[in-house]
Amino acid sequence: MAKVVLIYGSTTDNTAMLSEQVAAGLEQGQANVTVKNVTEASVDELVKYDAIVFGCSTWGEGDLQDDFVDFYDAMDGVSLDGKKAAVFGPGDKEDYPDSFCVAVDILEEALKEHGAELVAEGFKVDGEVEPAFEDAKEWGLKVAKAL
Repeated sequence: MAKVVLIYGSTTDNTAMLSEQVAAGLEQGQANVTVKNVTEASVDELVKYDAIVFGCSTWGEGDLQDDFVDFYDAMDGVSLDGKKAAVFGPGDKEDYPDSFCVAVDILEEALKEHGAELVAEGFKVDGEVEPAFEDAKEWGLKVAKAL
């Protein structure tokens, strides 16, 4: 059973709600999941898990959610060689078409740069998250099956 840490940052609770659904899918796929708000997580603990899942919304013209910035910066010098990874997040394609879910792309790139292997395409949710709950569970299950 793969040990997975799901770390999310959430300002409006959208990413937190998506995290619950993704975690349910991961658990359905027999993963042992620890869910943490990024404000309570440490980069140093990533090495204790087989897989890393990040959840982060995009703000402004392509910025990470505020709470995720320090965590992202702290990733410098951390080796994630041999770790599996995936990223999800909500965004707003209508108001921010040029920066829609860029946080997902930023975090995927960071994970790859630090040696992690992405096991699923980033899951990007446009607008309201509730209609995407079932898709979020399915995505979590897909990630679990890829571990």
